[in-house]
Amino acid sequence: MSEVQFANVSNPTAFGVEWSAGENGSQYQLVNPRGTEGLVFGMKVEGARQWSVVPVVDPTRFMDTIPRTFNDFLKVAKAYVE
Repeated sequence: MSEVQFANVSNPTAFGVEWSAGENGSQYQLVNPRGTEGLVFGMKVEGARQWSVVPVVDPTRFMDTIPRTFNDFLKVAKAYVE
């Protein structure tokens, strides 16, 4: 399996990455509201107008501490995708 290529979609209130996987054209996002232990996963299938979004159950499985930088969050995103 090739390594996932993340695009940085962070903004002033949240760290975020977006990626696509497979050949179905679906897009995925993982977001961490800054300063929290929360994670939100989003998916948008090809042709859809809206994202489907759900909170990640027990996000501490993927992070030891609250991300303070984008690089901290990128480690969380890589752990989530693996």
